[in-house]
Amino acid sequence: MAITGKKIVYVGSNKGVEAFIGKNTKVIDLKGKMLLPGFVESHIHPWLSMFAAGADLQTDSLEDLLARVKAWAANHPNAKVIRGFGWRYTLFSMTGPDKGTLDKLFPDRPVILIGIDCHSAWVNSKTLEIAGVDAKHPDPVPGISYYQRDPKTNEPTGWVVETLAEQEVLAKVDPPTPEAVFKAMAERLPDFSAAGITAVWDAGVGVLPTAKGLEGYQRLEKTGKLPVRVVAGYYWNTASITDPVDSILELRKKYNSELVQLRTLKILLDGGEAQHTAFMLQPYADRPGFVGEMSLPRELVEAAILKAVSKGIDTLAHCYGDATIRAYLDAIEKAHKAYPNSPSRHAAAHVIFLNDADVPRFAKLNVTMQSSAQWATPDPTIKRTAEIVGDEVAFREFFRHNSVLKAGGRVAFGSDWPASGYVSTYHPLDAIQVAITRAILPQYGKDQFASVLPPVDERITLDQALKAATLDAAYVLGLEDKIGKLEIGKLADIVVLEKDLYKIPLSQISTTKVKLTMMNGKITYQAQ
Repeated sequence: MAITGKKIVYVGSNKGVEAFIGKNTKVIDLKGKMLLPGFVESHIHPWLSMFAAGADLQTDSLEDLLARVKAWAANHPNAKVIRGFGWRYTLFSMTGPDKGTLDKLFPDRPVILIGIDCHSAWVNSKTLEIAGVDAKHPDPVPGISYYQRDPKTNEPTGWVVETLAEQEVLAKVDPPTPEAVFKAMAERLPDFSAAGITAVWDAGVGVLPTAKGLEGYQRLEKTGKLPVRVVAGYYWNTASITDPVDSILELRKKYNSELVQLRTLKILLDGGEAQHTAFMLQPYADRPGFVGEMSLPRELVEAAILKAVSKGIDTLAHCYGDATIRAYLDAIEKAHKAYPNSPSRHAAAHVIFLNDADVPRFAKLNVTMQSSAQWATPDPTIKRTAEIVGDEVAFREFFRHNSVLKAGGRVAFGSDWPASGYVSTYHPLDAIQVAITRAILPQYGKDQFASVLPPVDERITLDQALKAATLDAAYVLGLEDKIGKLEIGKLADIVVLEKDLYKIPLSQISTTKVKLTMMNGKITYQAQ
């Protein structure tokens, strides 16, 4: 392969490439290593790097978790807030963690521990006091984003559920300054390059206004320090904004540079099954008669999607529950009928529980299944999920990559980092191995209750997994004509792996090292 400037100018034989070797050409002999298109992240949150700060709480032992928090607090005596990230829901009952446990350790210092999915937080009494959250304080969105309460006193228990409530607490207790958030994000980006990532779809700035986040990316671009190309989504998660489309129309005029673009309406349609905020077709197994509800009114969502499609704006929706997925597909179908020639693209993010009837609709409506494939492992969180939604739903509808592909649909991988189910990871090779095996990665744990996550026939091939991590992920970003494939005319976004993935055991894919990453013809990472 020959690269001139930013583009690939030749792909073929060793003899054929000789014509492109000049006096100043840098020649790299890969010596059997594997060359691939750069990995494309179709769902990630670089701006939430601050959420992943503090003590690492990814452990199956509450005793170990508390020891980690105590150690972090001791090492950061002047920290305004004791922080941590990654506690797992399986450590607690269905009513979540309790402030009392933290109060015993930290009666006078505020504590904010972010759950592994970033959709809830565990806080102590001091934090609630500073935030002004008490028995009389209203929930941001009752039943969807709220403060778990003591049924007798209505006092908050210390479990803060969903992002609006989390942001409300952070704004009072530890408001993230734009510069601090920018610094954390900028320091994380080189790690993505080291994992072989060359392009990302930013799924919502979250802790900053969207424009501020895009300004941050463009600041790095102008100084030559942005190691990945970025397509961003405008994050819509509150009914108080009745028309998010006008904001996107304004923002995309300003933010449309070579490496930084805004093109998508990102919609938070529900939450997660662990908090019972996923919208389900069948009642929760542990809450008879309760199916949850969508985070935004259906009529409002349909109107926004219809307007987005009329203006050629892409949409991507957070869809955990099977009822949410159906509602999103219904809205897309209505918009298609109204504007059949619209160039808008659509993706359902996560697609944790997918009903049989909706599998073929992904291909029919050209909606991409955007999946955090590395979550599809038989770990303790999945066992807990089955207890919440029932075995019949969990082990029939769970992460149906193969079903969607067999029906002619498209699957794109995106980690949702730092959010996760069991292990927080943005490494594309982790997702690729799990999609093929549906087994726990050896470096992160051991089989908990099964060697393969049911349904076992949802495993896919290496070819399919690589396409989901490159070309089909690039489609979600609207960049498949520029990246995602090694061919003449495409931009030189590439990754070199130390081993050929087709010649090693499947169990070694995730531990294969990245040797070199290049974006736009420029080396952004090279192993020492």
